[in-house]
Amino acid sequence: MKKPARSLVCGLATVSMLSLGLSLVVAVPAQAAPSAPSWKDVQAAKDDQADKQRTVDALTARMSSLQSAVDRTGATVQEAGQQYSLAASQQQEAKDALDALTGQAKRAKAAAKQSAGQVAALVVELSRSGGGDLSTSMLVDSRDAKDLLYQVGTMTHLSERSATVLDKAQSDQRTVDALAAQQRQATKALSAATTKTKDALDSANDVAANAESALASGQAKQDEVLKQLAFLKGTSVATEQAYWSAQQAKQAEIQLAAQAKRDAARPASADDGGTTGGSADSGSGGGSAGGDDSGGSTSDDPPASNPVASKPSNSAPSGSTPAAPKPSAPRPAAPQPAPQPAAPAPKPSTPKPAPAPAPAPAPVVSSPSKAAGAISYARGQLGKAYVLGGAGPNVWDCSGLVMMAYNSQGITTGGHNVVWQYNYFGSIGRLVPLSQRQPGDILFYSSNGAASGGYHDSIYTGNGMMVEAARPGVGVVERAVWTPSQLLPYVARPSGSM
Repeated sequence: MKKPARSLVCGLATVSMLSLGLSLVVAVPAQAAPSAPSWKDVQAAKDDQADKQRTVDALTARMSSLQSAVDRTGATVQEAGQQYSLAASQQQEAKDALDALTGQAKRAKAAAKQSAGQVAALVVELSRSGGGDLSTSMLVDSRDAKDLLYQVGTMTHLSERSATVLDKAQSDQRTVDALAAQQRQATKALSAATTKTKDALDSANDVAANAESALASGQAKQDEVLKQLAFLKGTSVATEQAYWSAQQAKQAEIQLAAQAKRDAARPASADDGGTTGGSADSGSGGGSAGGDDSGGSTSDDPPASNPVASKPSNSAPSGSTPAAPKPSAPRPAAPQPAPQPAAPAPKPSTPKPAPAPAPAPAPVVSSPSKAAGAISYARGQLGKAYVLGGAGPNVWDCSGLVMMAYNSQGITTGGHNVVWQYNYFGSIGRLVPLSQRQPGDILFYSSNGAASGGYHDSIYTGNGMMVEAARPGVGVVERAVWTPSQLLPYVARPSGSM
């Protein structure tokens, strides 16, 4: 989306983004994550190989379920943020329209003033020569230029030259009046758009505040599972986190391939042409999920030797490379330990509405170097904070990161808004099927399977990974592609079509 007016942006930058969203309520998911073994169970299973593997499997399944809950809650926050993003974009459009009209009105008034001066000169000239029934008293009696034009217009016996001068002045004045009326309407439209933007921001803040406790709870439970796995397998929390991230990426690639296959088999529909605007449909899609309240008892204290995972900072780091992020938003993995059983694949979600085929690609040459440049730029922002409406250099939201990453390569993306970006690339023929994804392509999440429901985007980096400005409290991360079932069936290739 385009940035909102400076006066609004400055105010928004100070708003704490640990609170976001529309009148959505974050609820506990219908299906709670499976209960994890207690620390007592984990300790008992450590020396029994068969029991140890069963416990590892149980912990892995719980970790997967907790991750899904965190992702669903995060999607709710992102949907609310897109509603604000769209409102801010529309506000900026309203401001741009008013600014354009103001400029036109200024020029029209200058032209009208000049032509009215010519009429006044004509009055003086004709009164001196005794032409017609014009007299210099008109100049004294007229209250303003419009009054003078009216009086001159009621006179008779005007010469052709005089009539031409008068017609031009009257036309210029009508232009001034018409633009003044348009300015009044544009001022009202800007006021309404500003109010809508403020309401959307307040609503987005409420959603994030409601989601914060659920996200924190889910994160804490994931940390506990990682500590249990590390103790059980004799590794470290960092090793288990890296292994989990790698397994998530592998699973994401499998799910992406399956999703692309389902998309290809789905009949074409006119539901999504990728060329018209729309707002995020906050009532569907991402859903809401709280942390799991069942199982995972921690009444038995963990062993003293059990390492404790450190919490990531919510702000941009000031020193060296950031510490590894939490499983809900992992960064590039460290070297993997010996393979362990992967988490079970989640069940396919309910099919999305059938989208229309992508527009025919434009005959342009792909530029892998620019795609790599955009990825490099996005990775350079890792660890920086998420702020709604952020487009750098130190704070970002999802479409802001995508926009600036490609702007750094001299490529426009259609604005600072998820829906606008998707529609822009559709309009220039740079959407390709998800099955043909390449590093540097833009992934689009939708709450309803169509462009109108777009609420989040990211840059695909290959092998099931992507860079995204995730949400408040997480910021910019590189992690496994989450919830492929909510991806639109086309990705954007800004650096060129296939």
